[in-house]
Amino acid sequence: MWSSDLVRRMAGAALAGLLSACAGADAKPAVAGVCPLRAQAWASQIDVFDGDPAEQALLAPDDDRSGANTYSVKGVYDQGRMVTIRCHYGKESIDVKLAAPVATCRYSGDDAHPQVACK
Repeated sequence: MWSSDLVRRMAGAALAGLLSACAGADAKPAVAGVCPLRAQAWASQIDVFDGDPAEQALLAPDDDRSGANTYSVKGVYDQGRMVTIRCHYGKESIDVKLAAPVATCRYSGDDAHPQVACK
């Protein structure tokens, strides 16, 4: 049986890995699953912003023939800004700033398990 201390350390290491991937120094990182589980819950809504969410520049997905919600965001970085993903959890939310440039973000999942992955 796993001890709760070991599980906490493993979860902390996984979260640290996710955060370092989001803020890494690599020019073209793959950021898989931007919104982490929080208190064992998936995000209830995910928003993609050009820059700081306070500026209210909410991005709309591109029209994609395959039906997936794809956001082309390379131009945001080309203009010296960054993409911010807002992960909503009920009445609370967290913002994940993607400091390292990415070209696209793709929304996937269903209403119960939404997710955005960027590369």
